[in-house]
Amino acid sequence: MKKQILSFLLITMLLAIFVLKPPVSNKTAVADSIRDYTITADPNDDWLHVEGTNIVDKYGNKVWLTGANWFGFNCRERMFLDSYSCDIIACIETVADKGINVVRVPIATDLLYAWSKGEYPPSTDTSYNNPNLAGLNSFELFNLMLENFKRVGIKVILDVHSAETDNMGHNAPLWVKGEITEEIFKAAWVWVADYYKNDDTIIGFDLKNEPHTNTGDLKIKSQSAIWDDSNLPNNWKRVAEETALMILDVHPNALIFVEGVEIYPKDGIWDDETINMSPWLGNNDYYGNWWGGNLRGVKDYPIDLGKHQKQLVYSPHDYGPIVFEQEWFKGEFITADDKRAKEILYEKCWRDNWAYIMEEGIGPLFLGEWGGLTEGNHVLLDLNKKYLRSIRDYILENKYQLHHTFWCINNDSADTGGLLTRDEGTPFPGSRDYKWNDNKYDNYLYPTLWKTEDGKFIGLDHKVPLGRNGVSLNEYYNSPSTPTPSPFVTPSPTPSLTPSPTPSATPSPTPSVTPRPTPSLTPTPTPTATPSPTPLKLKTEVNAWNSGYTMTIYITNTSSVDIKDWTLVLSDADFTIESIWNASLTQEGNRLIITPLNWNSSIAAGDTISFGFQGSGSVNSDFEYYIVN
Repeated sequence: MKKQILSFLLITMLLAIFVLKPPVSNKTAVADSIRDYTITADPNDDWLHVEGTNIVDKYGNKVWLTGANWFGFNCRERMFLDSYSCDIIACIETVADKGINVVRVPIATDLLYAWSKGEYPPSTDTSYNNPNLAGLNSFELFNLMLENFKRVGIKVILDVHSAETDNMGHNAPLWVKGEITEEIFKAAWVWVADYYKNDDTIIGFDLKNEPHTNTGDLKIKSQSAIWDDSNLPNNWKRVAEETALMILDVHPNALIFVEGVEIYPKDGIWDDETINMSPWLGNNDYYGNWWGGNLRGVKDYPIDLGKHQKQLVYSPHDYGPIVFEQEWFKGEFITADDKRAKEILYEKCWRDNWAYIMEEGIGPLFLGEWGGLTEGNHVLLDLNKKYLRSIRDYILENKYQLHHTFWCINNDSADTGGLLTRDEGTPFPGSRDYKWNDNKYDNYLYPTLWKTEDGKFIGLDHKVPLGRNGVSLNEYYNSPSTPTPSPFVTPSPTPSLTPSPTPSATPSPTPSVTPRPTPSLTPTPTPTATPSPTPLKLKTEVNAWNSGYTMTIYITNTSSVDIKDWTLVLSDADFTIESIWNASLTQEGNRLIITPLNWNSSIAAGDTISFGFQGSGSVNSDFEYYIVN
């Protein structure tokens, strides 16, 4: 009966998407007419560089990078995860129509390194909604995505999000992990810079997402990202500087985005092997901030790129209290009006961690991640929306100096949500299961997008307009003809690599959440299993904080045959679950019953599926469960 109900609801939702005419507003409407996409981009006329605290084009005109993140190539799926539930090409067109002029694309070092060696790992098969993608490997899919971004006037910033293609890979504190060494990290970046140096669809490289401290109970210096003038292997400032110079040696036109770390010593000296981060004990020796958000070290140890300095942009990240209830979200912030709330955030976090960089004329800033939940029943939702209004207004106050990409387009980011939703919103062409989150977009992202006075979105391509509702740079600046002197360099030709597909079995879909960072990673619990004959094996990954946690559960089929219609049973004494993704939850007495969705109800032999949930309170390190199949 339960599965019949779920099927009926799914059918009803699909009918609504295709039959009902959605209400639209001037801000969120997609033009009825199909844009003439015959205008093609020049491959080498859109490179950008820094002048003072602005980013400018080759003519010296100010530009404003205002966009969003879209993850998936950093995950095991090696493709935008939303391609499970929509026509991904139509989705790209919708993103352009909504005025997003740049997309930050997370990717993994091991994938780039494999491509550099002529190895092309497969991506998860999404041909059900995208028959035109059938049979394409990860490299072919990536390049197809780039071609479509170029077609609609969107630029790309490539972000090494993790060392390994792993949906939880961002939790690793450094740019090295396992077989990924510093040498491989640098080699992968040099290869991708050289390969795309004649295509300005990718305008820059974010060297490493969110370097931070190790996530154990003890913060070990040697396992954490630091920022100083040392030659230590974990000195992010050194590695970022060396990597950037290697990139710019082969691709001098690329923007280089350097993120911060998590903590910085109050006396400027990293002198303890065990880092003291216990303010409740009254002896905290370090300033803390979000992962990647602490750029205090720039004041003492700025990145030096020599003749390439005009290609450098510092890039912090910033979030609201639902991601983690930082100290600045407590006390006065709770009752403050919007004006005072923004002042509190500026005084307690933004100014000393990164805002000073633009205020003191060091350079512009790129807020690589910001965003958060705007719907639901989370206890901190109102405070989260107050934060979002504050950071939105601060971005607007610093137009042209503070660039940004919103987190995220994806639907399945646990503690932030996305611009795509399965809940209330506007259907869009090519969608099978998603809608556009009008509430989040209209109230928070739309005001911060680069627009003309009459509301047309401004792209970053000189020739190609941004989507169906936008203009090109030449249109906006009335076609400048004589460029002012700039660091633009004509790249040397690069022999084109035409990779041949690597025959490989395509795994069944395993879409999974990529939860946002929290300051501490709880060691993976070792659950106590109730003996059963099932060949299904369970593994967990937990991110915990003082008031809650997220848990991702992986179920692997260890048998030689496919298994259908699995069920996981937990005790409600072990978990308080507030929300769940990629699965369904019901309660029977004191048992929590978790069942799959249609697309992950079958687990192929040797394959793994995953789902996750968010809970409140603490999570047990040892719990009973059983799996029925």
